[in-house]
Amino acid sequence: MNREEILELRNTVQKFVRLFGLLEQNVTPCGFNLSPSQVFALQELENKTLTIGELAELLFLERSTVSRLVDSLVKGGFVNRLLNEANRREVLVSLTEKGGSSLKQVREQSIQYYVSILNGVSEDCQHQILSGLKLFNDVLSKKRSKQNEF
Repeated sequence: MNREEILELRNTVQKFVRLFGLLEQNVTPCGFNLSPSQVFALQELENKTLTIGELAELLFLERSTVSRLVDSLVKGGFVNRLLNEANRREVLVSLTEKGGSSLKQVREQSIQYYVSILNGVSEDCQHQILSGLKLFNDVLSKKRSKQNEF
């Protein structure tokens, strides 16, 4: 890609982030009253218990950021925070019943939201969108892995 195309890609990604609502602080793109970061955390905690550090690593966020994120989820009743009996310096985080049911609601609302977005797009274009996003994610994952090697 030449410089102009790279700038166009950058602008397109930034516009996507804004249009999709990923900068919203209090609501998901599908309209659920949690921030995207809170939902990402709940998704990572589905069917497993994690330490704050493990959750931070999965979310690509700093531990202090995830600690504040978990605080807000505990206050909302979405997750439990417990001391790890095996290592009392670690905090374990798991979903509550409310967190699990909220995650299911978000999933259903997001499916409806994606269907509404894709309704006006041909099936071939829908598959192109999915393939392009998967490819871009793969490239980003490889780049991030290389950065973590140093």
